[in-house]
Amino acid sequence: MSSDSRTSKRLQSRMERVFVGLGSNLGDGTAILAAAWRRIGEEADIVTVALSHPYSTAPVGMDSPHRFTNAVGELRTSLTPRQLLDVLMKIETLFGRTRREGAQGYEDRTLDLDMLYYGERTMDDPDFVLPHPRIAERLFVLRPLAEICPEMWSSTHLRTVRELEESLVEQMVQGGIPLQDVVRRSWT
Repeated sequence: MSSDSRTSKRLQSRMERVFVGLGSNLGDGTAILAAAWRRIGEEADIVTVALSHPYSTAPVGMDSPHRFTNAVGELRTSLTPRQLLDVLMKIETLFGRTRREGAQGYEDRTLDLDMLYYGERTMDDPDFVLPHPRIAERLFVLRPLAEICPEMWSSTHLRTVRELEESLVEQMVQGGIPLQDVVRRSWT
C-alpha cells in the first residue's frame, strides 16, 4: 500500500459517514444522478464511497406524470451537517433545481439531494432534521440504502436498514399503507 493510500484511509477514518438520497424526475434521471454524484466527489472535504443502483419509482406524496430515478450514496466528510447541506443545495442549483415558495419540496425536479444520515448525529431544527424524518416511510430510500449498507443500525428506529425495509414492505402487503412501485435499474 502506498503512503498516499494510507494517508487517504487515515483521513477518511476521521471523517463522518454520511448517506445521501439522490432523486430526479425531469430529464434523464440516470445521467443526472451519475453526474451529480461525480460532482459531489469533486467538492473539497468530501470523499464518495459507494453508490447504489438507480431505481425507477412512481412519485410518492405528490401527483406527477413523471417517474423518479432514485439512488443512495455513501460519502465521508469533514464538513459540518450545515456546511454539507449548503454544498448539496448548491449542486442541486447547478443541475437546474428551482424551489417555488410554499411548494414544500413536493414538485417535479431535475435533482433532489437529501441528507439521510450524518454519522450518529441527530438534529431537530425547523428547517433541518437528522436523520431524515421520512426514511422509514419511503421504499425508494430504504431499498437502495439497504443495497449498500443493509446492516447499518438506525438508532432512531432501533432496527437495521434491512429490517426497516422489510417492515415497510410487510405494511404494504398487509394493506396498511399504499404500495410503492420501486424497480431496480442499471447505470448503463
